[in-house]
Amino acid sequence: MEDLDAQNESEDHPRVIIHVDMDYFYAQVEEILDPSLRDKPVGIKQRFNVVTSNYIAREYGIKKLMLINEAKKLCPDLVLVNGEDLTKYKQMSCKINEIMHKFTPNVEKLGLDENYLDVTKEINEQLEQGENLDKLQRVEGFIHPPLEDPGLTDREAFRRACSCGCDRRLILASHLAKQIRDRIFCELGLKCCAGIAHNKLLAKLVGNVHKQNKQTVLLPNCTASFVGSLGAVKSLTGIGEKTAQILEECGIKTVRELQEASFQQLSTRLGYEQSSKLKEMSFGKDDTPVKQTGKPKSVGLEDSCPAISIRADAEDKFRHLLVRLVKNIADDGRIPIAIKVTVRKHDSVKKTSHRECKQDKILPSYFRHKDGKLILADGAQDKILVVVMKVFERMVDLRQPFNITLLGLSFFKFQERKAGSKSIANFLIKKSDIEVQSITNLSNESLTLSDSFTSNRSLPIAMDCDPSSSAGMSDTASVASLSGSESDVEPSPKKCRRLATFLARKNSSLLTACEDDSASPSKLRVADLRLNSKEYDQEPSNATNIPSGSKSTGFFKNHLSTSTPTKPSSLAESSSLSLGTLSDGSSKTCTENNLPSNVDPDVFSALPLEVQKELLENWRISNPASSSTSIANSASSSSKNTLHRYFVKNA
Repeated sequence: MEDLDAQNESEDHPRVIIHVDMDYFYAQVEEILDPSLRDKPVGIKQRFNVVTSNYIAREYGIKKLMLINEAKKLCPDLVLVNGEDLTKYKQMSCKINEIMHKFTPNVEKLGLDENYLDVTKEINEQLEQGENLDKLQRVEGFIHPPLEDPGLTDREAFRRACSCGCDRRLILASHLAKQIRDRIFCELGLKCCAGIAHNKLLAKLVGNVHKQNKQTVLLPNCTASFVGSLGAVKSLTGIGEKTAQILEECGIKTVRELQEASFQQLSTRLGYEQSSKLKEMSFGKDDTPVKQTGKPKSVGLEDSCPAISIRADAEDKFRHLLVRLVKNIADDGRIPIAIKVTVRKHDSVKKTSHRECKQDKILPSYFRHKDGKLILADGAQDKILVVVMKVFERMVDLRQPFNITLLGLSFFKFQERKAGSKSIANFLIKKSDIEVQSITNLSNESLTLSDSFTSNRSLPIAMDCDPSSSAGMSDTASVASLSGSESDVEPSPKKCRRLATFLARKNSSLLTACEDDSASPSKLRVADLRLNSKEYDQEPSNATNIPSGSKSTGFFKNHLSTSTPTKPSSLAESSSLSLGTLSDGSSKTCTENNLPSNVDPDVFSALPLEVQKELLENWRISNPASSSTSIANSASSSSKNTLHRYFVKNA
């Protein structure tokens, strides 16, 4: 073993890792919330077990996951606190994480009470800038293994242990770990332990040497002997029951035996990759990086309960879970678009329990932001409960007797709230040539455009945008509601959403919306259509990205496959452009005399030449009469023409 330690001494140890573990976390949080518990044996119960306890209770022999009845026998004065609601523990865990991020962004969260911190960059910066060099002679906390020569200073002991320069890094890291622990205690009142070493595995293991509000730093030349002294193989992080059982079948029960086992013996049972990893772990080698922990992929709650055998009781339980769950994601900012339902069914005959989970989608419009927090939209709670109960009934046959002992809800498949270049508002607002005053009315702030659609935003694609049914709709009316109504079909969160381009409505109209519609038609501004925008002129090839379901006309297909027509130099000049010869051989000139009465000549003249031709041709086909009166009367019937359908949705 000394040879292995000597080999480790010759290696470089460039990283500095701190592992922080909160002392009896759940029970300590309860002591902070209720200071009267601090001098009493306290256990946190979940259903029939004591999941954790404070150190006073542990002196009586109480261990994790001990049955409540057994714990009470050992400690009759044990104070039991219900810990099934994890909300308060999660909130405290977030506060701890925020404090750690003040020291380094490289924080990896493990559960609610453990964190890895890679402080290599911060320590190197201190050394480069000559900061805290007066602290290099003394380690803060304990050194493991303890120094045999009491005459050696801490710095001398580390320099003898390794000559790669890790002595300065590890000593400074011990002082930084003390600062982190002190900050957590001052701000939150929580005590914790810390381990300092040159990799994650060793930092976690050495932190367990001195528990309860202490910290320990590992001498780098004692890695193999330290890990080999741990005892059972399950003491190594990453070795669970199944792997330990396989190793035991191979005659390997301790870490020392794992170090001495032949690689061939391991690979025969566990394979090459896992055997290599186990051998490296047994000697304290670990090159895994500290992964910065982002926002959780799912947020959930589970509550065990007395047996539920009535649908109404289950729905009432889900209602309370939903309220708590929404509070848990209020500060997250992201909007969930899927929900998972968990049930645990108890079979009274077989005396067994079975957990089952199923999921379904929910609309983003069920949520909104208020004062920077995510809350449920009006009426959304009942709508989500409808989804939840449908999922529940897929797992539980209500026609048969049932006993539910646990219910859970989880939000997942979150999407970020966008306010940048890909947001809906930015897609609709073009300050250069479009005026949309009602973007502030959009209720769903989270929807984002797919990259392929956003890249082609200069091309107006007509979809089913509901026309106004009010003759007196103001300019500030809502362009469209992007939030799904009850009748909306839920889009798959795995597919890109096809979005409509919404046109600003004006008081007078270019075309009549429908044959039987007596409401005053609405006017379409050419600037809103952006048919002649510079961006459109430069991207004719984007026609290939038009969705196949859109009702495009021959003009759009032909126009985008050829060069863009030259724009008229002015509206006055364009109003007298010759439109050429139409299909019947007659010559038409775009003047006020041959346009429908409800068409603004300035707006019409600004259209590209091909659009003007096709509109006039459509009106002519609808009514052979060439007079302006006949054209005006037939404008409503032209709603069936493809180009007209492109602009106005049929009733």
